[in-house]
Amino acid sequence: MPAAHPLVPAIAAAMRDAAVRLGCHPGLGEVAEVAGFTCIDAGLGVSSANVALPSPSAGKALPALRVVAEWFSNRGLNFRVDIPADAPSELMAAAMALGLQFRERQPLMLLEQNWPARRPASLVIRPASSANDAAAFAAIDALEYGDEPLIGTIVAAAAEDPRVLLFTGILEGQPAARIAAMLHGELVTLHSLYVHPGLRRRGIGTEMTLAALAAAGEHGARSAALLSTLTAVPLYERLGFRRIGDVIVMGCDAPLL
Repeated sequence: MPAAHPLVPAIAAAMRDAAVRLGCHPGLGEVAEVAGFTCIDAGLGVSSANVALPSPSAGKALPALRVVAEWFSNRGLNFRVDIPADAPSELMAAAMALGLQFRERQPLMLLEQNWPARRPASLVIRPASSANDAAAFAAIDALEYGDEPLIGTIVAAAAEDPRVLLFTGILEGQPAARIAAMLHGELVTLHSLYVHPGLRRRGIGTEMTLAALAAAGEHGARSAALLSTLTAVPLYERLGFRRIGDVIVMGCDAPLL
């Protein structure tokens, strides 16, 4: 098995930081360290944002996950577990034994060298620095997902934390796309890229990603990481990202215990 990339521990810590900041409502959510897992109650009720993130200090997998499941069940919540693909196999076996179902495989992508230059864009991309911009950021996916409360959580996090950068793409006066970035020193993590369904396959996702990278570079970022969908991997590879790992998402739709 090839050696893990040396930045993997720093990226894992940054992704954990981003999950806590972007996935936990500032006033309604809760974060706790439970049996070697960082457990995030997003504050949104039953939601895909309720997550348990394993740490290297986690104990025996099945007993630890039972304690985690109890923590979420006591709050009436479902949850998911994000498992690095190179984690001990007993963690995956324990998740399955507990009743968690496979949700998806998310490739971990890293950009280090050859930071791509921003290109002329077909839309106006601006930071979500005003209340109107924040509202536009939160409204872009309403046609597909309705009033998704998680996006409101991201907007609330950005209002409190200067490390969180939000960008909205405007086409012909209408919100068309969005992306979030979070600064972690010289590393930036990218999140929540979304393009309006009627505008996909026109390079808008690339434009949004390049704009976020350019802004992060101005803040001192020298490397970038993100969790991709399998279908988006070629897009990121064209920008210079490379796949350095995977995360296996296991979840449930209701309290387990």
